Amino acid sequence: MATLKTIKGGKATNDFESKILTFRGTTYTIRELDVDEYEQCLKSAEDERGFAEFGRLLKMMTIRAVSPSPASRSKPLPYPIYRMLEQTVNVMHFSDLKDESAGADETEEAEAETVPNV
Repeated sequence: MATLKTIKGGKATNDFESKILTFRGTTYTIRELDVDEYEQCLKSAEDERGFAEFGRLLKMMTIRAVSPSPASRSKPLPYPIYRMLEQTVNVMHFSDLKDESAGADETEEAEAETVPNV
């Protein structure tokens, strides 16, 4: 994982979100991927034309982000468990993050008011 340097005397953290889920007696840890890991997954998901199909990308990301990895099993996971793990990976990586800065709520409200109805 990448590390960040101190910025103007304050520490910059490189906190990655993780979630812990337990299904049928097995505990899984799902972590956010860094940019390099995501790009490796994207490259692995590309077909011969250089296009990455989203389902394949999500599978590659799930294999990398989930511990214990579904790829390390001798038998495939039951589909409902895999689907929940994959869904968590999808939400963690493809949802918009909320701006946590002061005044962010007012900015979002102002932008919503200026967007024309189409």
